[in-house]
Amino acid sequence: MGSAITAIGTSFGENTLSDSDLRARFGNPAMERVAAVSGILERRIADPGTCSSDLAYRAASLLFEKGLDRNYDALIFATQTPDYLMPSNACLLQERLALPRSCAAFDINLGCSQFVYALATARAWIDSKLARRILVLCADTPSKLIHPLDRSAVSLFGDAAAACSIEACDENFLTDFTFGTDGRGFEDLICPASGMRRHPLKEEDFAEYTDESGNIRSAANLFMDGVKIFAFAHRAIPQSMREILKRNSLNTDSIDLFVFHQAGEKIISSCAQKLGISMNKVWFKMHDVGNCGGASVPIALADAAEAGRLKAGMTVAACAFGVGLSWGCALLKWRDGFLSACDADFTKSPRKPPSQSAADKFSL
Repeated sequence: MGSAITAIGTSFGENTLSDSDLRARFGNPAMERVAAVSGILERRIADPGTCSSDLAYRAASLLFEKGLDRNYDALIFATQTPDYLMPSNACLLQERLALPRSCAAFDINLGCSQFVYALATARAWIDSKLARRILVLCADTPSKLIHPLDRSAVSLFGDAAAACSIEACDENFLTDFTFGTDGRGFEDLICPASGMRRHPLKEEDFAEYTDESGNIRSAANLFMDGVKIFAFAHRAIPQSMREILKRNSLNTDSIDLFVFHQAGEKIISSCAQKLGISMNKVWFKMHDVGNCGGASVPIALADAAEAGRLKAGMTVAACAFGVGLSWGCALLKWRDGFLSACDADFTKSPRKPPSQSAADKFSL
């Protein structure tokens, strides 16, 4: 028995935070440097009352509106911005999406690497005959954790969700996976005053401070050390990609399309350059939606399929990395009959990454 991605639905925050909005907030010189590194020109931001489960509900509903059967054996919800600490978002969505009561439902608490881990978990359930059809939901609303004057974060992240249907089939289209974790860097991307470690929150947890780069935040906001995250990705991702290719007797020429976590142009270009990958084999989907966290890889896959760049029979290497620090790579074969649905038309021609000299002028 094998398994495959048969459908992806995508949903985005209701509002657009544009480059001009942030230029008015932070000034032209600062945003020019950010744009040169990230390539992100617009971010999709959820309404205050919209949570991760709402975005995931929309993404899945779009697939059901196209005739996808709701008869799933399991629902896996991956997020780090759940509606509640308890119960799990998966239980909320089982009822809201009218999935069978026989459907297993559980969350995976993981950040930007969540899609690869959830995809591997779905394949394992299918391989072990625990399920034949699994709905994987990836959704995050990082904007709710970001201080509006923290340029290092507010300029990057967008709110979004992806709903992926994983189904049993005769051939295995989810070929292989590699994973890694380096908990030594857990403080490099963190919301310090969150969870039980700082419960109950104290007044000082909301006290704002300004860092050496002029970013303003409190301990209750998301913190990211962009330089350390870049160094981590530049080190770990090419190594993990080489490992999965070698294990499957492949090289970069054997791959039709590379889809990296859409953290920004410079970090993706750097990993591709280290692997010797031609940039015409790398798909970008962050310019008009932002870094959508764990949903960024399935959003990019769906976008590439809708644009006609990803076709049946192609071999895809996907890689996601982030909070933890954690990472994962997946080798996929794209199956025919793929169904996609998006709540808005965000398919655009990928913009050429900035030159290396331009990108080197600035570090987040």
